[in-house]
Amino acid sequence: MNHPASIAKEIHAGLRRALRHAVLTAIVALGVGVCAAAESTAAPDARAQNAIHLLDYVGTDYSGAVGGGGKIVNQTEYEEQAEFAGKIAEQIDALPHQPAKPALIAQSKALLELIRAKAEAPLVAAAASKLRWEIITAYNVSVAPTRAPDLTRGAALFAQYCAACHGSNGQGDGPLAAKLDLRPANFHDRERQDQRSPYSFYSTITLGVAGTAMTGFPQLSEDDRWALAYYISRFANSDAERTAGQKLWESGKATAWVSGLQTLSTLSFAEARKAHGEDAVSTLAFLRANPGRLLEQKEPPLETALRGMRESAHAYGSGDRSGALALAVNAYLEGFELVEASLSARVPQLKSRVEQEMLAYRNLIKSGAAARDVAAKADAIIEMIQEARDVLDESAASTAATMTSAFIILFREGLEAILILAGMIAFLSKTGQRRGLRYVHAGWIVALLLGAATWVAASYFVRVSGADRELTEGVTALFSAVVLLYMGYWLHNKMYAQRWQQFINAQVRGALSDGTLWGLALVSFFAVYREAFETVLFYQTLWIQAGEAGRMPVLAGLALGSGGLALLAWLIFRYAVRLPLGLFFGASSALLAALAVVFGGKGIFALQAAGKLPVDAVAIPAVPALGIYPSVQVLSVQAIVLALVIAGFAWNHASANRAPAVKPKPDNP
Repeated sequence: MNHPASIAKEIHAGLRRALRHAVLTAIVALGVGVCAAAESTAAPDARAQNAIHLLDYVGTDYSGAVGGGGKIVNQTEYEEQAEFAGKIAEQIDALPHQPAKPALIAQSKALLELIRAKAEAPLVAAAASKLRWEIITAYNVSVAPTRAPDLTRGAALFAQYCAACHGSNGQGDGPLAAKLDLRPANFHDRERQDQRSPYSFYSTITLGVAGTAMTGFPQLSEDDRWALAYYISRFANSDAERTAGQKLWESGKATAWVSGLQTLSTLSFAEARKAHGEDAVSTLAFLRANPGRLLEQKEPPLETALRGMRESAHAYGSGDRSGALALAVNAYLEGFELVEASLSARVPQLKSRVEQEMLAYRNLIKSGAAARDVAAKADAIIEMIQEARDVLDESAASTAATMTSAFIILFREGLEAILILAGMIAFLSKTGQRRGLRYVHAGWIVALLLGAATWVAASYFVRVSGADRELTEGVTALFSAVVLLYMGYWLHNKMYAQRWQQFINAQVRGALSDGTLWGLALVSFFAVYREAFETVLFYQTLWIQAGEAGRMPVLAGLALGSGGLALLAWLIFRYAVRLPLGLFFGASSALLAALAVVFGGKGIFALQAAGKLPVDAVAIPAVPALGIYPSVQVLSVQAIVLALVIAGFAWNHASANRAPAVKPKPDNP
């Protein structure tokens, strides 16, 4: 009979080998997931940026080439517009494949035909604008700064780089202007400036204008280019307009349509006037000169959801399917999802119904349903969101409701991480591998610190979008599912006496390797950070919603949630280590396999919520605790994981029955 110390050392080697395989498998899975996420969030292809840049010029300058009745008023300008349109079609044709690419190519050719036919300027401008937005949506082009631009810095940059040609006041009369073949742009030209947005200036500063003295300035930092773009965008407006805009903004009349830096950066005065009236021009003039004021006033999440649904239905009715889908995704990620925990504490049925109806609405858009059906679905969702808003407003002052919401957020998000961590700690303790505990603890501590850093960054430095949140959740959940699936299989394999004896007899004495120890830290880190990343962002929303009076209930709920998770971890550790070794392995393998199924479903659902995967709905209720969501994609992945679990466990069982008994080695004298 082997000595217990010898068995413990042999277990070291087995755990080392299992974790080595798990880490290798996880790295492959993480690589695939990160590549998928990077593909969707990385800087877009330069050709997409160039196509957008050219579309901006076509939309702005075409009116100077072709007048009313299709009459050419400037032949050189007209030829340039036709050339630009041809280049746009070429740039789009060369873009990486996307499902939307064929439609983009068709639109670019239609734009070229409009210009060749000398169509009216408003028609060309509308076609260029629509195509520009569809490229931005399809290729995830970043069109806004990550923080409010510094116009003081912009003024200094303008004096250094621009005033020599454009003049100190931006009127195109700088000392070098007379020496140029083409006069530099006059930023006080109201007709031209009405067509341009800060993003269009940013694009010009970045890329320059071919065939002119306007070169690009890619050597400037992104923040500097945005600062310069915003500074230039304010020239055409008067102080009186900005003062009027300030009054409108402070009255709250514009918060429904100026929801963030993306809107402010991409909306032209002409577009704002057409959509929201003349007052919108004054409001934009004020905010372009004071972009920091926009970030002082945060729209409540459910107002974001309501506005997004209305705008989505309007966009679909106008024929803009891709824009409608993007708005619908944003309404969920930046609006409704942020209050799901609070709503679950009060009316969980309403929360589930809204969540499923918003998914069904996106499916209608993707399927090209009739506009009246899409509008009817949007109206029904809007009514449900308004009901949710009323419920939350009624209980906003409730200390118990706020505390319950804070507790549910932490306990729900932390439950799965605790199950994994407690199981790992119990396993290491039961098998004498206590050296590995410091690595497990290091992993979750670093994850919590990084979660806190995420809170600070999201509050003061960068905007973590709902899509970023869901992508992180989806990728790490799928990564975790792969690791858990392998570890569950390995533990189940060792619950059979013959396999366990073979494992012990085949191993050499020794401690855990450095690679295995870092593997433990990696699993621990991902188990916690995937939950921490989402938790801190939900708490950020709850903190704002609660207001000054709700701070203590939020902290109390946080403390209760932390205590509940600590108690659960202690119970698992205390009672798991008392189980017989075979039963311990069996229970642990079943738990890890179940979590692999849960994480597989949650990972797919998160990517669907981010709009990265299609959703084919099925008529079953959602069970979020089990990772079950009513879509073919989620259920298919869970079925595959479950089939792998069953097949792996059945193989272990059959192999154990076929294997001959192995006599234990005698103890060394």
